[in-house]
Amino acid sequence: MLGLFTAMELVSDPSVSVEVIDSGHPGVGSSGRSVGMIETQYVDAGDVEVRAFGRKAYSALIDEHALPFVHGGYLRLGHSHDDIAQFERSIAAQAAAGITDAEILLPAEIARRWPQLVTADVSAGLFGAWDGYVDGYEVTQLLARLVRESGGHVRSNSQLVDATRSGSWRLETTNGTFEADVVVNAAGPWAGHVADLLGAPVTLIPQLHGAVAIELPDEKPFTPFVMDYVPGAGSEGVYFRSERKDQLIAGLHTEEVLHHGVAPDVQLGSMDGETVERIALALTERLHDVDDMRIGRSWTGIYPMSSDHRPVVGRHADDPTVVCALGAGGNGIQLSPAIGRMAADAVLERPRSFSDAVQWGQQRFAADPQV
Repeated sequence: MLGLFTAMELVSDPSVSVEVIDSGHPGVGSSGRSVGMIETQYVDAGDVEVRAFGRKAYSALIDEHALPFVHGGYLRLGHSHDDIAQFERSIAAQAAAGITDAEILLPAEIARRWPQLVTADVSAGLFGAWDGYVDGYEVTQLLARLVRESGGHVRSNSQLVDATRSGSWRLETTNGTFEADVVVNAAGPWAGHVADLLGAPVTLIPQLHGAVAIELPDEKPFTPFVMDYVPGAGSEGVYFRSERKDQLIAGLHTEEVLHHGVAPDVQLGSMDGETVERIALALTERLHDVDDMRIGRSWTGIYPMSSDHRPVVGRHADDPTVVCALGAGGNGIQLSPAIGRMAADAVLERPRSFSDAVQWGQQRFAADPQV
């Protein structure tokens, strides 16, 4: 998805010829397996800024291209006075970005709106009413169509096998050879491998995460997307939302590298039993009357994370003809519009679109790409 949003930015410039090279088919990897949240309930100004940009981009896709979007709301739970202070900073940052529908809810108000939630240990919640979710596969299909309609090309089943540069790049794939002046590395969990082929190394630590369907014994009140985690907590937190009145989608999320990395070609399938049990236990502690819930199907995807947990975007310090658009972790769908804009700014040598609060350049790793 990072490559498609970058392509969408580039095809608007008539001087640029755009080829999107996909080893499979748009949306068949982790993007199509995502829970698809689009929200702005973050605490740092830079994190809010890029997500506010993403909100505008998705609003345009909704309004202009009828992208299905479920505005179910997003509730981030806090458990301390420090969390409340962070939520207050978030409200200020969101207001500065033009978002006025976010609010801080005290436990009594959370319990009034959603009585199914356990709030005894909650200090406050940061709630965005506009927020919601998309189907990642639908987004990729729409973007691929729009890129083609704007004159770009999307090449499926074209795995990169070799890359050489003598003046311009020559990219050998399983579906033909392509030439380019600039290559954007937006290969998701494969970005580390592609970087090595390009001679522009980056270090990613792909993390395996997943989600599970929770079947409820009877119909329950609607639950927004609840995230029981504040960035920087140093742990994982449970998240869940209503899919139907008798079904939840749930998982564990973190912005940090907490596990050993997995190979980018790891088999994606069902979640392991231990992780599913951890999710189920967390749900019984956060929801009333779910002791009779049943575990449904589950699935996994990859969080392609950098070592400092931030995306890596911009020209590579070792070779400025390579532009990075990678390392979005578990936030790829909501960060893709901002990453695409930043990558296009680098390709077209335009001024920065974001403030100095957003420092995602690859140059921060220039001294040691393994850091």
